[in-house]
Amino acid sequence: MNRWDRAAAPEHVFTDPFEQPISRREALRRGGVAAAALGAAGMFNSAVAMAATGPQPRPIPGGLDASFTPVPSNPAFHVLPPTIGFEMSTITDFHGVIAASETQGRARGSDGSSYTFDADMRFMRGTYVGMDGRAREGTFGFI
Repeated sequence: MNRWDRAAAPEHVFTDPFEQPISRREALRRGGVAAAALGAAGMFNSAVAMAATGPQPRPIPGGLDASFTPVPSNPAFHVLPPTIGFEMSTITDFHGVIAASETQGRARGSDGSSYTFDADMRFMRGTYVGMDGRAREGTFGFI
């Protein structure tokens, strides 16, 4: 029997649904659904998120201006590049775990166009001092 002859090979029976292989398209679809569900869950507490004071964390004083140049004060975005020598946290008075990743690359569109991308992803989990001055605990993430 030739090892490439699939007709002669016995079929594997998957009994566990988590054991079944999935296509790349299905993995991306499931990941998109999970990300959308997490994003939608945050909308249930939108009144707190839109408030000016309270449990919200105080952002770092510096960040990036509109042209993505690091500035020490009055930034357009209270975030700095995830590289050595820059602040990884986007929260002042934060003590905890921070993970950051920057992914750059090129992609090709279905119309044949070529694109470049730069994705900055982070999460923070720990204690912080809120805008109301009280110590709080929280988990934050952004893409």
